[in-house]
Amino acid sequence: MYLRDWKPKKDIQKLTEITVSNFQVSSDTVNETLRNAHRVLVICNDKGKVVGYLCYNLFLLKVAHINYIVLEKKYRGKGNLQSLLPELVAYFRKKRILVVSGFVNKNNPKALQKFKGFGFKPILMYRDDILIQTLI
Repeated sequence: MYLRDWKPKKDIQKLTEITVSNFQVSSDTVNETLRNAHRVLVICNDKGKVVGYLCYNLFLLKVAHINYIVLEKKYRGKGNLQSLLPELVAYFRKKRILVVSGFVNKNNPKALQKFKGFGFKPILMYRDDILIQTLI
């Protein structure tokens, strides 16, 4: 697995498809989020096939808020995100980002546990979501 910058015209349909199939969200919402993201990093398997992505926005130039981290279902639960974690940390450090945050749905305890394992801490509840964050 590896990360690459997204190519909007080439990737948007696949990334939207992956997101809509994983979350209760409209394709219009996903497209808007992707187009307005500060950065979109595409996750590819070893054969170059797009299998997921991460997108985020910057606040105060040092705080990255992750909008989505999405993997196709058949790539989940196999340690793929965990194996990419050192690359993601190095990426954020290179960009001089100090804090990374995001939301996890309270009905997704497996995801919350995974992020806790990556050093994220729950900060507050907002509706059905838990704001998590970590220092890089």
